[in-house]
Amino acid sequence: MGAGDLSLAVLVAALWGINFSIIKIGLGSFDPFLLSALRFILCALPWIFIFRRPQVRFKYVLSYGLVLGVLQFGFLFVGIREGLSAGLASVVFQLQAFFTICFGAIFLKDQVQFRQLAGMVLAFAGIVTIAKIDGSSNFIAVLLVVAAAASWGVANIIVKKSGATDMLGFTVWSSLVPPLPLLAIALGINGPSHVMTDLRHIDWSGAGAVLYLVYPTTLFGYSVWNYLLRKHTTSLVAPLTLLVPIFGMLSSMVIFHEDLTLRKMIGVVLVIVGLLINMFGFPFRKQTAASVSPQATPR
Repeated sequence: MGAGDLSLAVLVAALWGINFSIIKIGLGSFDPFLLSALRFILCALPWIFIFRRPQVRFKYVLSYGLVLGVLQFGFLFVGIREGLSAGLASVVFQLQAFFTICFGAIFLKDQVQFRQLAGMVLAFAGIVTIAKIDGSSNFIAVLLVVAAAASWGVANIIVKKSGATDMLGFTVWSSLVPPLPLLAIALGINGPSHVMTDLRHIDWSGAGAVLYLVYPTTLFGYSVWNYLLRKHTTSLVAPLTLLVPIFGMLSSMVIFHEDLTLRKMIGVVLVIVGLLINMFGFPFRKQTAASVSPQATPR
């Protein structure tokens, strides 16, 4: 992976890391399913009148919208509402990298090299170190975010299988799918009066949270992410999101004053070292990176 693509991946990781704190702020104003529905309504409108419909089979647009919009963000938002802190949610959510690699090996026949397995194991140890259950979380909340991570893994495979080349158009048009199911769930759980109350009492923090979730996180972030998935193998791209919890914890520390303990610092170091091994091998040298260049060659 070249320096340009790597820089894009790091930028997206930073935006997605901050995203977890923004979600928590947004949940102070909206029901989780209503917040997610508003996100995708604004992702789709008015942009479907500007970007052409992606030249892929409709089943990929439909399945990606359902898996990403309804399952991934439904599980994630409810998990954060149920008590998982923004910093820990950003860590647990990165299990998607392991789901993506496993699903890629099963359904796409992607080859996983030993150095990648070693790096992922080390990074996984870092995630376990950081996300060890404590008083700030509970089992149900963690389980919900793990389900969100698995849904993201499935969504990544759908992107690869779709063959889409216009990633922004694919993101915009697939955003048409989630709003109705999400609104139906919100209405079914809370009733029309609760939904209308949330909509009538939107404050600046709620509106700002929705706008951040729409533009930097979804339209820009997922378009770049899908572009990288199309260009590189899943086993090379997916582990880059292990940088997300680092930005997630830093933003949570700044916004919510979440403590940075020694255990979390050790976990961060393990994640970074695991990522470096996954990307560049043993040790971190150009020769090693060059030796695995077929993995990084654009398709």
